[in-house]
Amino acid sequence: MGVSSTNTAEAKAQAEPGRTEASNKAVSGETAKAGPESREDLLKKQIEEERKKRFEIIRDVKFARNRLAYKIADKAAISQLSDISRTGTKSIGFLRRRKEQLEFRISTEAFTLDEERELIRKKGEIEAELAQALKSFRLRKKLEFINGDIESLTKRIDESEKKIKESDKRLDELYSRLREMTGEARKRLKPEKKARDQAKPREVSLADIAVIKERKEDKQDQQEIDESVLN
Repeated sequence: MGVSSTNTAEAKAQAEPGRTEASNKAVSGETAKAGPESREDLLKKQIEEERKKRFEIIRDVKFARNRLAYKIADKAAISQLSDISRTGTKSIGFLRRRKEQLEFRISTEAFTLDEERELIRKKGEIEAELAQALKSFRLRKKLEFINGDIESLTKRIDESEKKIKESDKRLDELYSRLREMTGEARKRLKPEKKARDQAKPREVSLADIAVIKERKEDKQDQQEIDESVLN
């Protein structure tokens, strides 16, 4: 009884190192497998983040293009007005001074009825010219602002399109690295699978057992024949 227990303990002790080694190999294999997977997940995360950035840039470009189209149409409408295309010979300052002079004369000097009517008529003409000049000035200022917006939006679109090209280049690089990583993982798994298949114990079928038994019997019969001949 004691001997049997001792033999069992020794057998277990001898089997333990092999089992520990196999367990270590399994853990090592899992760790090696987890390494590429974690790097692959990190790479996929980088790709997803880059795609989100690219989407935001594209959305900004669409918004800027819509604004640009609106500004260009606004500029065309203002440019078609006859007031802004007309070149005035008199400045706003000159017209204001001329108006003030007439108003001062009308209020301080004595005129006949016809002279006063003439001065009032001239004052009305100057006021109309002044209103026209002010309108043209406001339109020109508005056109300047629109031209500034068009220039700013055009620059913004150009910069965004450059960013899109840079993002496309980064995505190509990330996808290329991902393809290389997945290809290496497949190549690494093939020899590991082959080694595991070779390490598996070969299953012996009933037919194999019958063949082995038959060969053993044939060998015994041949030995008996050889012994009888010698005797």
